[in-house]
Amino acid sequence: MSVRGSTSRRNREYHTLRAELLRANSLFVDPEFPPNNTSLTFNGQTPPGFAKVVWKRPTDIVKHPKLFVRGVSRFDLDQGALGNCWFIAGAAVVATHGKLIERVVPNDQDFEVDYAGIFHFNFWWYGKWTEVVIDDYLPTDGFRLIYGRNREQPDEFWPALLEKAYAKIRGCYQGIDGGKLDYAIVDLTGSISERIDMSNKSNVPSNLYDIMWKCYKMNSMLGASISLKSPSGSTRREVELPNGLFMGHAYSITGLATVPYRGMSVQLVRLRNPWGRDEWKGDWSDGSDQMRSMSQEVRKQLNIVVRNDGEFWMSYHDLLLNFDEVQLCHLQPDALTSEIVNDEKQEAWQVVVYHDAWLKGVTAGGCGNKPHQDLYWRNPQFFITLKDVDNTDRNNMCTLIVSLIEKEQDNRNKVAMAFDIYRLKNPQRRPLDGDSLSRNALLLQKSSGTYEFYREKTKRFELTPGTYVVIPSTFYPNVESQFMLRFFTEKPFDSGVLDEEPGPGPSSTVTTPMEDPTKAIYKRCTKEDGKMYARELKHFLRELTVLEHKEPIKFSTETCRSLVTLMDRNRSGALDYDEALKAWKEIQGFRAVFKQSDVDESGNVNTYELGKMFAKLGFPISRMVLTGIVRRYGGRDNSISLPDFIVILCKLTVMYSLYQDHSGGADTAKISMNEFLYFSMFC
Repeated sequence: MSVRGSTSRRNREYHTLRAELLRANSLFVDPEFPPNNTSLTFNGQTPPGFAKVVWKRPTDIVKHPKLFVRGVSRFDLDQGALGNCWFIAGAAVVATHGKLIERVVPNDQDFEVDYAGIFHFNFWWYGKWTEVVIDDYLPTDGFRLIYGRNREQPDEFWPALLEKAYAKIRGCYQGIDGGKLDYAIVDLTGSISERIDMSNKSNVPSNLYDIMWKCYKMNSMLGASISLKSPSGSTRREVELPNGLFMGHAYSITGLATVPYRGMSVQLVRLRNPWGRDEWKGDWSDGSDQMRSMSQEVRKQLNIVVRNDGEFWMSYHDLLLNFDEVQLCHLQPDALTSEIVNDEKQEAWQVVVYHDAWLKGVTAGGCGNKPHQDLYWRNPQFFITLKDVDNTDRNNMCTLIVSLIEKEQDNRNKVAMAFDIYRLKNPQRRPLDGDSLSRNALLLQKSSGTYEFYREKTKRFELTPGTYVVIPSTFYPNVESQFMLRFFTEKPFDSGVLDEEPGPGPSSTVTTPMEDPTKAIYKRCTKEDGKMYARELKHFLRELTVLEHKEPIKFSTETCRSLVTLMDRNRSGALDYDEALKAWKEIQGFRAVFKQSDVDESGNVNTYELGKMFAKLGFPISRMVLTGIVRRYGGRDNSISLPDFIVILCKLTVMYSLYQDHSGGADTAKISMNEFLYFSMFC
C-alpha cells in the first residue's frame, strides 16, 4: 500500500484494521505473515540451530511491554541470531536522525492505548513509501527473543517489530539473513548509496576523509565493513580479530571529529557494533592512553562513555588499515524532512528518479560485446546537463552520483549490470547510435566498472560542466529486468530520456516509376463501380509485384484493410485508382527500407532495427510506442515481417492524423501523443 500523502492517508490500512479489531475485542493475527515456520525460512523449515521456535506476543514475554523506552536511540538495536548485522547497523544509523526514524516507525501506536496486537512500519520500497502491517507475534526460544532486540531494555520492542516488518517485505526472516548495510539504509530512508572499496589500500581516494566529512555534514549516513577472510570452506559468519574487530561484519559510522593531540590534529571516526558489545581495543578506544590524555572539554565533545556498549572511536588511519569498504547513503529531498533542514541547517542534494526497463527486442541491448555490439545502443539512454560547479571545488568540477538499482524479484539479484557515461559535444534529444556517437560524442568518459550482481550499482564522478549521456545495461543482451536510475548532484541540473519523438508520418519520397499497364490491372481487379476494396487490393498488389519482376508480397486481408484505411481520403471504405497507386508507391518505399535491414533476406527483421527503419521513413517513434509494437507484433523471436511492418506504419500514420485532428493541440490534449500511439498498438 502506498504511503505517500498525509499521515491519515498513508496509515489508512493500519487504522482501519485496528478499529475493527478493537470493536471485536480481538488481537490481530497476520494471514500474510503468520506466526509459523513459513515466516522464518523460504522452505518453511525450522531455522538451523533451533530445535523449535515459539512465537509469543510481547505481552507474553514481559510484564509491561513498551514500544519505546525514553524515545528512539541507536543503542536500542542489538543483533540476534540472524546474520543481519547490515540491517541492524543500518537501522542504528537512521535512528540518529529522529525525524527519519519517525517516518519508518510511526509513534501513533503502542501497547498501552488501543492495543490490538497490530503494528505498522513504512519502508521506501523501490521509489515509493510502502506501509507494512504486522501482528506482534515474535520468534523466541520459549523464553527470550532470538532475533533483533534491545538487550539493555528487554521491555522495549520497536527494534524487534521493525525487524519483523522488514522480514515480511523481503519474504521471511531468512530473506534478511545476509546483505549490505547500504541496502538497509536505502530501504529505510530512500537515500542513494555508494560504496568505496578500501580492500586495495593503494587505490583508496586520498581525500576520502574529506568526502566522508562533507557527506556527514550534508545528512548522509555512513557505515563500514570488514570482509570475511576465513579459510576456504569455513561456515563461520564472523571471525574475531585480536584488536576487537570482527571480519564478515558491518558497523555503523555514528560520528566524525578532528581533535588536537600532541600538537597535531587527529581525524577520528566513531563506529558502533550492532551487537551492542565487543569494541575496538586499539588507539583511541574507550580506555586507551590517547583518550585518557584528552581534556575534559574534548572528552565532552566526543561524548566519551567508558562501557562495553558496542560504540567506540578510532583514528581514520586505523579505519583505513582495518576496514575493506565504506558505505555512504545520501538523503534525497523526498526523504529529507523540512524539520531536519530547519533544525540542522544542512544542505540538500538535488535528485531526479527514472523508472525504466530492459525489454527483450526493444531495449535489452547488453554490454556491447561481440557479436552483439550494435545492440548496445538500444539500451535506455538518459541525458544530464551539469551547469554549476560545486561550492567547495577549486577545480571547477561538478559532483555527479549515479545510482542504478535493479528492482528485485524473489529477493534475488538476477542480472549483472553497470552503466557508462559519454560526453556530448552538441546536446541532442535523440538516442546515440554507432553512427551519431562518432559525430557528436567524445570517447567514453566514465564507467561504473565491472558488471556485478548487486542490487544497486552506484558511483561518484567529478565532471566538468556539460551534457552527458548515461547508458545503463545488463551484461548479456535480451535479458529482461526493471530498474530505477537516479542522478544525484550538489547543484541543480537538467536531465531527461533520450527518445525519438513521433514525426508527421512516413515519408513518401522513395518511389518507383509506374508503367501504364497498372491501370489495366486496376480495372481487371475491380468491378463496374471502379472501387477497390481490401480483398481486391490484395490481388492488385500481387499482380503489380509480378509485373515489375519482384518477389510477390504475401499481403493478408488485414494488411490491405490497413492500407485502405490509410489511403481512403473520403472515408468511403474503398480506393479509387489514384489512391491505389499511391498505396503501391508507399509500399515500395516501405519495402526498400525493410530490405536494407533484412540483411539475411529471411523476410523478417529484428525488432531492434525498427527504430532506425522508422526514422529513415521520416517517422521516428518513442520507446513507449516501440514497446507497444514489439509486444503485439514481435512474437517469441522478436522479429517483424514486411506485411506486419506495413500494417504498423499504416496504423501509426492514421492514429497520428486522428490525434492531430481531435486533440486540440499538444497543450490541451488529455493524453500525450506517445500514450495515444502506444495504446493504438493494442487496438
